[in-house]
Amino acid sequence: MERSTVKANLYSFNTHTVKEKFYPFRASEDYLFYYFESRSEERTIHKAVQFEKIGADIYNLAFGDLDENREINDFCVSNNQDMNKVLATVVRTALTFFEAYPDRRVYFTGSSKARLRLYSAILAREFENWKPVFEVLGIQNGNPVPFEQGVNYESFIINRKSI
Repeated sequence: MERSTVKANLYSFNTHTVKEKFYPFRASEDYLFYYFESRSEERTIHKAVQFEKIGADIYNLAFGDLDENREINDFCVSNNQDMNKVLATVVRTALTFFEAYPDRRVYFTGSSKARLRLYSAILAREFENWKPVFEVLGIQNGNPVPFEQGVNYESFIINRKSI
Protein backbone atom coordinates (compact mmCIF):
# COMPACT_ATOMS: atom_id res chain seq x y z
CA MET A 1 0.00 0.00 0.00
CA GLU A 2 1.37 3.40 -0.91
CA ARG A 3 2.10 5.90 1.85
CA SER A 4 -0.39 8.48 0.49
CA THR A 5 -3.19 5.88 0.47
CA VAL A 6 -2.46 5.00 4.09
CA LYS A 7 -2.58 8.66 5.15
CA ALA A 8 -5.84 9.28 3.28
CA ASN A 9 -7.55 6.19 4.70
CA LEU A 10 -6.39 6.93 8.24
CA TYR A 11 -8.34 10.15 8.37
CA SER A 12 -11.60 8.30 7.81
CA PHE A 13 -11.68 6.93 11.35
CA ASN A 14 -8.78 8.00 13.53
CA THR A 15 -10.09 11.44 14.40
CA HIS A 16 -12.83 9.67 16.34
CA THR A 17 -10.63 7.07 18.01
CA VAL A 18 -7.66 9.13 19.25
CA LYS A 19 -8.60 12.27 21.15
CA GLU A 20 -5.28 12.73 22.96
CA LYS A 21 -2.48 14.79 21.48
CA PHE A 22 0.30 12.64 20.04
CA TYR A 23 3.89 13.01 18.87
CA PRO A 24 4.78 13.09 15.19
CA PHE A 25 6.33 9.77 14.16
CA ARG A 26 8.16 8.20 11.26
CA ALA A 27 7.23 4.79 9.87
CA SER A 28 9.44 2.30 8.08
CA GLU A 29 8.50 1.57 4.47
CA ASP A 30 6.84 -1.70 5.51
CA TYR A 31 4.92 0.00 8.37
CA LEU A 32 6.34 -2.43 10.94
CA PHE A 33 8.67 -0.03 12.80
CA TYR A 34 7.88 3.48 14.07
CA TYR A 35 10.12 6.08 15.66
CA PHE A 36 9.21 9.17 17.69
CA GLU A 37 10.63 11.41 20.39
CA SER A 38 9.16 12.03 23.82
CA ARG A 39 10.01 15.62 24.72
CA SER A 40 9.96 17.54 27.97
CA GLU A 41 11.80 20.62 29.18
CA GLU A 42 14.38 18.35 30.83
CA ARG A 43 15.09 15.84 28.06
CA THR A 44 14.26 14.11 24.82
CA ILE A 45 13.77 10.34 24.85
CA HIS A 46 13.93 8.30 21.65
CA LYS A 47 11.00 5.87 21.47
CA ALA A 48 10.06 3.11 19.08
CA VAL A 49 7.11 0.89 18.29
CA GLN A 50 7.61 -2.40 16.49
CA PHE A 51 5.12 -4.87 15.05
CA GLU A 52 6.78 -8.29 14.83
CA LYS A 53 5.11 -11.20 13.09
CA ILE A 54 4.47 -14.05 15.55
CA GLY A 55 1.93 -16.08 13.56
CA ALA A 56 0.27 -16.31 10.16
CA ASP A 57 -1.84 -13.18 10.69
CA ILE A 58 -0.80 -11.87 14.09
CA TYR A 59 1.87 -9.37 15.14
CA ASN A 60 3.29 -8.58 18.55
CA LEU A 61 3.29 -4.88 19.44
CA ALA A 62 6.38 -3.83 21.37
CA PHE A 63 7.23 -0.29 22.37
CA GLY A 64 9.56 1.54 24.65
CA ASP A 65 12.72 3.60 24.82
CA LEU A 66 15.46 2.99 22.28
CA ASP A 67 18.73 2.09 23.98
CA GLU A 68 22.24 2.89 22.75
CA ASN A 69 22.14 -0.25 20.53
CA ARG A 70 18.84 0.89 18.97
CA GLU A 71 17.00 -1.92 20.75
CA ILE A 72 13.58 -1.36 22.33
CA ASN A 73 13.66 -1.41 26.12
CA ASP A 74 10.07 -2.04 27.20
CA PHE A 75 10.92 -2.34 30.90
CA CYS A 76 12.24 1.17 31.50
CA VAL A 77 10.15 3.86 33.17
CA SER A 78 10.87 7.19 31.48
CA ASN A 79 8.94 9.53 33.79
CA ASN A 80 9.01 12.26 31.15
CA GLN A 81 5.59 13.55 32.31
CA ASP A 82 3.95 12.73 28.95
CA MET A 83 2.49 9.23 29.38
CA ASN A 84 -0.85 10.06 27.74
CA LYS A 85 0.85 11.63 24.74
CA VAL A 86 3.24 8.67 24.38
CA LEU A 87 0.39 6.14 24.59
CA ALA A 88 -1.69 8.17 22.12
CA THR A 89 1.28 8.04 19.75
CA VAL A 90 1.46 4.26 20.11
CA VAL A 91 -2.26 4.06 19.30
CA ARG A 92 -1.66 6.22 16.21
CA THR A 93 1.08 3.85 15.05
CA ALA A 94 -1.35 0.94 15.47
CA LEU A 95 -3.93 2.78 13.36
CA THR A 96 -1.30 3.25 10.67
CA PHE A 97 -0.33 -0.43 10.92
CA PHE A 98 -3.98 -1.47 10.47
CA GLU A 99 -4.31 0.73 7.40
CA ALA A 100 -1.33 -1.05 5.83
CA TYR A 101 -2.42 -4.49 7.12
CA PRO A 102 -6.21 -4.39 7.61
CA ASP A 103 -6.60 -8.16 7.82
CA ARG A 104 -3.96 -8.66 10.53
CA ARG A 105 -4.29 -8.88 14.30
CA VAL A 106 -2.12 -7.24 16.97
CA TYR A 107 -1.18 -8.94 20.22
CA PHE A 108 0.13 -6.99 23.21
CA THR A 109 0.66 -7.30 26.91
CA GLY A 110 2.29 -5.27 29.64
CA SER A 111 5.93 -5.75 30.56
CA SER A 112 4.75 -5.59 34.19
CA LYS A 113 1.48 -6.08 36.06
CA ALA A 114 1.18 -2.32 36.53
CA ARG A 115 1.49 -1.71 32.78
CA LEU A 116 -0.99 -4.47 32.02
CA ARG A 117 -3.49 -2.77 34.38
CA LEU A 118 -2.78 0.57 32.69
CA TYR A 119 -3.43 -0.84 29.21
CA SER A 120 -6.61 -2.53 30.43
CA ALA A 121 -7.82 0.76 31.96
CA ILE A 122 -7.13 2.63 28.72
CA LEU A 123 -8.96 -0.01 26.68
CA ALA A 124 -11.92 0.21 29.07
CA ARG A 125 -11.96 4.04 29.01
CA GLU A 126 -11.76 4.26 25.22
CA PHE A 127 -13.75 1.13 24.39
CA GLU A 128 -16.87 2.93 23.15
CA ASN A 129 -14.75 5.05 20.81
CA TRP A 130 -12.93 2.03 19.36
CA LYS A 131 -15.85 -0.42 19.35
CA PRO A 132 -17.12 0.54 15.86
CA VAL A 133 -13.65 0.08 14.34
CA PHE A 134 -11.88 -2.64 16.36
CA GLU A 135 -12.63 -5.98 17.89
CA VAL A 136 -10.79 -6.25 21.21
CA LEU A 137 -10.18 -9.62 22.83
CA GLY A 138 -8.73 -10.24 26.26
CA ILE A 139 -6.71 -13.37 26.95
CA GLN A 140 -7.80 -15.32 30.04
CA ASN A 141 -6.15 -18.64 30.91
CA GLY A 142 -4.64 -18.67 27.42
CA ASN A 143 -8.00 -18.24 25.67
CA PRO A 144 -9.24 -15.18 23.76
CA VAL A 145 -12.58 -13.82 24.99
CA PRO A 146 -14.46 -10.60 24.11
CA PHE A 147 -13.10 -7.67 26.12
CA GLU A 148 -15.19 -6.59 29.10
CA GLN A 149 -14.51 -3.73 31.45
CA GLY A 150 -13.42 -4.67 34.97
CA VAL A 151 -12.02 -8.08 33.99
CA ASN A 152 -8.35 -8.96 34.49
CA TYR A 153 -6.59 -10.24 31.37
CA GLU A 154 -3.15 -11.69 30.66
CA SER A 155 -2.84 -9.90 27.31
CA PHE A 156 -4.92 -8.52 24.45
CA ILE A 157 -5.56 -9.07 20.76
CA ILE A 158 -6.99 -6.33 18.56
CA ASN A 159 -8.12 -6.56 14.98
CA ARG A 160 -9.78 -4.07 12.71
CA LYS A 161 -13.39 -4.78 11.83
CA SER A 162 -14.38 -4.72 8.19
CA ILE A 163 -15.63 -1.23 7.42
